[in-house]
Amino acid sequence: MKLFEDKERTRQEPKKQGEADFAFYDSCAWHSMETYRQLVNGWIAGLPEAEQAEMVARMKDSDSAHYQAALAELTLHAALSKLGYQIEIHPDCPHPTRKPDFLVKTQDGAPVAYVEVTTFGPTLEAVGMSNREAAIYNAIDKVKLPAGFRLSYDAIARGASSPNLNNLCAEIEKWSAENAQEDPEIMPAKTFVADDWQIELTLVGGFKKDIPVKRSIGSAMGDARQVQAEEEIRAALKKKGSRYGDFAHPYVVVVVDCKGELAGGDSNADNFIEAVHGTVYTEFRTFADGAIETEDKRRNNGYWGRPDSPRHPNVSAAILLPRPHLWDLREDRWQPLIMRHPWAAHPLPDEVLPLPGWKLNEEGEFAPVEGTRLADILELPEPWPPED
Repeated sequence: MKLFEDKERTRQEPKKQGEADFAFYDSCAWHSMETYRQLVNGWIAGLPEAEQAEMVARMKDSDSAHYQAALAELTLHAALSKLGYQIEIHPDCPHPTRKPDFLVKTQDGAPVAYVEVTTFGPTLEAVGMSNREAAIYNAIDKVKLPAGFRLSYDAIARGASSPNLNNLCAEIEKWSAENAQEDPEIMPAKTFVADDWQIELTLVGGFKKDIPVKRSIGSAMGDARQVQAEEEIRAALKKKGSRYGDFAHPYVVVVVDCKGELAGGDSNADNFIEAVHGTVYTEFRTFADGAIETEDKRRNNGYWGRPDSPRHPNVSAAILLPRPHLWDLREDRWQPLIMRHPWAAHPLPDEVLPLPGWKLNEEGEFAPVEGTRLADILELPEPWPPED
């Protein structure tokens, strides 16, 4: 069964703000997207026939978060298959009603490990807010501007309503026509109020006047917020770590960021380590002579605890998938990482999902593990993403 049907596609426009993932991937005619569609269709064909329809239905859901979560599961299934394992989907387990995602088996059927994929993402309220704002953003993106101008967009206050977009766009078009300046250094700005929304727009000139404008918004300001990725990872592990009872074999929890909390690079590893081994804080000591000494320590809030008081030994390893799509799997700063529980009840064999990651060595220090990148396990083509 296919997720993406064979059909003629002509769309050349990039993904729109708030557009569902499936809708974009199913309509875009870029060469890279055709490669992507064939890849995902092939992975779905590798599922048991009884599971294919459910996967297709989940990925066609209008909510992109559901698409991303399903894609993460499909990616892990494909990786385990590439490694030569058999995979039983939703196997029986110690819990009487709940079932994990996968039971990994050798080719002769011997159990190797259980795998559960979980995500952390925006709240339902935030998803609704994003959908409402997407409608506003996309409407403004189509307003008619004087030749040579674009808009810089920033949502100052986000509301719960869906304002009249025709009136808002008419007001923006009138304002831009009246305030367009020949001097590109002069950039008029105005905050437009639409019900309980406040949208600040800046009119930016200096663009070529003979090039037709397809998108009126040239830049958009992002939200400023405090990111606490290690707490999100830790909470995801707590949610799934004990959900199925104690297994008689290794148990792996894969945590997927569908919220955009992770910043990439070394900070991903730092957040991952802090989630399972404790948050780093700095302790200050002041001596009688006024000298100050600082020392970095770890709080005892890690999911796996400490050597003298280990926690959750039933979770043999955790994997961090920092982005739910496939496009960054060859980027150094977005590599999936694995950490094995140093005091696990059932240690995970090194050859099972042998990803790069970190381990706690005998000296109590965190040492990098080279491993094999997920892109190579999946046999993604190079270059990746494919060139258009």
